[in-house]
Amino acid sequence: MRNLGKKFLNLSNLARFSPIIFLLLVSLIFFYPVLLQSKVPLPADALVAAHVPWTETTWEEYPSGVPIKNQEITDAFSQFYPWRSFVGKSWRSKSVPLWNPYMFSGAPFLATWHSAVLYPLNFVYLLFDDITSWTILVFLQIFLSGVFMYLFLKRLNLNSTASVFGGLTFAFSGYMIAWLEFATGGHAGLWLPLLLLLELELTKTRKTIWIIPISFVFFFVYTAGDFQIPFYETVTYIIFGFYLCLKDGNKKLVNLLNMFLALVVGILLSLPQILPSLEFFTSSIRFDDSYIREYYFGIMHWEKVVNFLWPDFFGNVVTRNYWGKFGYHEYLAFVGSITLVLVVFSFLQKKLKYEIFFWSLLLLSLIFLFPTPLAFLPFKLKFPGLGTSSASRIIFLVDFCLVIIASYGFEKLFSSNFIKNLRMLLKTVFYFLTISFGVFSGIVFALIKMNYWENKELQTVVNLRVSLKNIIPSTLVLFCLFCIFATLLFFIRLKFKKNLVFGVGLKNLLMVLVLCLSVIEMLRFAWKNTPFSPRKFVFPETQITSFLQSKNEFYRIAGGIPLNLFMQYELSSVEGYDSIYPRENSEWFSLVNSQSLSSLSGRYGLIHKFDSPLLDYANVKYVVDYKKDPFGGISELGMFAYGIAEPRYKEVFSEGRIKVFENTNVLPRVWISNSYKVVPSEGLVKEVLSLNTSDKVIILEDYIGNIEAGQEKYLISNFSYFPNRIKIGLETEKDSLLFLSESYNPNWRVFIDGMEGKIFRANYLYQSVRVPKGVHMLEFIYDPKSFKIGKLVSICTVFLIVIYSSFLRNRAS
Repeated sequence: MRNLGKKFLNLSNLARFSPIIFLLLVSLIFFYPVLLQSKVPLPADALVAAHVPWTETTWEEYPSGVPIKNQEITDAFSQFYPWRSFVGKSWRSKSVPLWNPYMFSGAPFLATWHSAVLYPLNFVYLLFDDITSWTILVFLQIFLSGVFMYLFLKRLNLNSTASVFGGLTFAFSGYMIAWLEFATGGHAGLWLPLLLLLELELTKTRKTIWIIPISFVFFFVYTAGDFQIPFYETVTYIIFGFYLCLKDGNKKLVNLLNMFLALVVGILLSLPQILPSLEFFTSSIRFDDSYIREYYFGIMHWEKVVNFLWPDFFGNVVTRNYWGKFGYHEYLAFVGSITLVLVVFSFLQKKLKYEIFFWSLLLLSLIFLFPTPLAFLPFKLKFPGLGTSSASRIIFLVDFCLVIIASYGFEKLFSSNFIKNLRMLLKTVFYFLTISFGVFSGIVFALIKMNYWENKELQTVVNLRVSLKNIIPSTLVLFCLFCIFATLLFFIRLKFKKNLVFGVGLKNLLMVLVLCLSVIEMLRFAWKNTPFSPRKFVFPETQITSFLQSKNEFYRIAGGIPLNLFMQYELSSVEGYDSIYPRENSEWFSLVNSQSLSSLSGRYGLIHKFDSPLLDYANVKYVVDYKKDPFGGISELGMFAYGIAEPRYKEVFSEGRIKVFENTNVLPRVWISNSYKVVPSEGLVKEVLSLNTSDKVIILEDYIGNIEAGQEKYLISNFSYFPNRIKIGLETEKDSLLFLSESYNPNWRVFIDGMEGKIFRANYLYQSVRVPKGVHMLEFIYDPKSFKIGKLVSICTVFLIVIYSSFLRNRAS
């Protein structure tokens, strides 16, 4: 009997956690390519198929070339995967990666925000290799977002099945899948359900202990590597707090104070991220980047409202038939046709207490998503952060609200008036089917009118045929739903004994069928848009990368290898790709490419002309390039980039059609000179453009004191280079100027034999230090005050939290 009791308790616990287990099971099913095929959730197929030098590698399994699934999310491997690997390597070496030495001749790293340096879930990089850690990180977004939404819906008093439905739909919703393999925006968003759950507990119980977990959740949100989603979450948290205070009545002021205190504590904990990012943002290229303006500020055009029901109405980049405006990935807002049916059904029912809030938030989000006067307001007012970001990211809030409202609809369906609700829902599905059939018929009629069988190649005909085909999946789901509801109503009319079908209650049977149909629909959608690639495609070695890595010296590269991809091989470059990098670097690119400041580069920092002496001062020793046609494609009949010619550039290596050229005029990373000029800012550009490599002249903006001219004699005996720290052992016969080819930043400090010196901006972008004669040890340290202040405040905040927790524990005992 005792063993029987234990078994019963174990079954009881299993039933209690069965929703979480079910969410885990569906998440694992989605990740079957990882579990069964050892693949990676990364579009690495596009890396090896469309980017040099990997295009020169042949794969036995793909004699005709590696097929690409989704070429619109290549930022996953050109930005986020290398950045996260760099973070992992830094944490493993017990250092904080404040500076990135691999891009833009060196640039701030933590301060970019989307580097997610301080995100706590990065701990997986301490336990596993880069590929495994990345896979776990991506998996955690799916699983945790589902679990947190489930827990939040349960706290809103929804039943377990409705809560599981909401958790699954949220985890596989359009926004979460679109940004899944970036591991930033989705990770920031997955914490919102948990945040609102804790806020609800805080206002309901009025126990200040809830302030602590809320503040730590805010730390997770603010360090996840995204700006817009944390902003939306903060606004939602504040509005929801006001709503709770208005609805719950008692002690409104106390609840508001607790709510804001939790937010403030969360911000204080996050200051090591927030302060450096705010400081960096004001001096970055973000305000000059035209990318957002070129894409209509990311605002969704009205015709794309159909994407909520038919995500591929305008085609899909995966199937190579997308014909809509701007990008596909940016406007992915699908939450399932079943979800939309339940949203409409919930709208027709009496609104419950908390449901009203999410209807209001949905309406507000849609106003800022579509081209309304309010949607353009942040861009007209140049609102910090939002005014330079894509409006489409608010799709996250739209999907979030739709999922919650649909979960309420799921709950209402199985309330006391089950049969009445079932009939109303059947009518709702019928209306959706009528709309689908009407659109389907309209397209067919248009095709017939255009004699499509005679004009199959006409672009309009091709586009309409794509739309016709792509409304079928959602329509088929709706038809299945209609059949399920109609069949159950038929069984009810037959008055089956105790409303049982095959021994299962009608309500339970319907719950299971709707949930399973939703799982199938959402998994199909997610699989279609999520690439999984073989592990061997993740930054494989090539002959060129091996050649460049074999050089035991400090140098930079340019050209050829697409932006940021060199990071994974620890190769440094003057180029880079980031939406936030120093404005001075953008101006330097303009000087190199156009000999003026009139052609500032945006987020793509590229060298187009290789004849500038500035590249010699930038320590660019190797240029990777290939002959190109007028469209930039590889062509043996094309030409190399402008300026790549002998005698300055000498071919030293090749792999297939890709060549490596050595710059014979290159200057080392560190050198000494006694030749310098002090030039006021108004004449700086002219002097920099007149630089000649052979003269080794250092151009400064500040007076540095008298230095004797003449032939410099020096010896560099020790040179060690780390991301945040550079050490140089130096011996000179007289006072000299040291030139360091590392981007100038006011947060760099230099110590000469332990005594702090002054760093001057040299040759527009780089660093120079006056060094007295003799033997010295120089140490450059990237030491931003904003990070130090933020870290100090954060540590003090943690200390105060510990003291407060001890106080509450003692008071309770």
